[in-house]
Amino acid sequence: MKLEFFEDGLDGGPMILLYGGGPDEVALLRNAMRTLSGGVGRQLALNDLPFVQSVDKCRLRAISAAADLGVVARAPADFEWTLGPESWLQVDEQLEPFCEEKSGVSFQYLNPGNGPEIIYSTARAW
Repeated sequence: MKLEFFEDGLDGGPMILLYGGGPDEVALLRNAMRTLSGGVGRQLALNDLPFVQSVDKCRLRAISAAADLGVVARAPADFEWTLGPESWLQVDEQLEPFCEEKSGVSFQYLNPGNGPEIIYSTARAW
């Protein structure tokens, strides 16, 4: 699975794309991210997960907080994605369909907060 930032991604705006990896890696991603729904203060660096390959040093830290703040850039390719526990549960549910083998390209918007869009896609397309 790859993690890549596009400055001119979606409608000319910034976008973070998680893509590829197949059903097994999506299941691993869901398991890792599920800890974020367990309470405020939990954090996870997606780029540090062993099955995630960062493209051009893109970094994405997921944080569980009291409110959905969305995505904030800390540096050109260094982001913090802050959502409440309930929203992390929704992200988990949105990734569930990708745990089954399918043909073709499909994708899902994941960020209900502000800032750059975060998309999971089965390929480097959206």
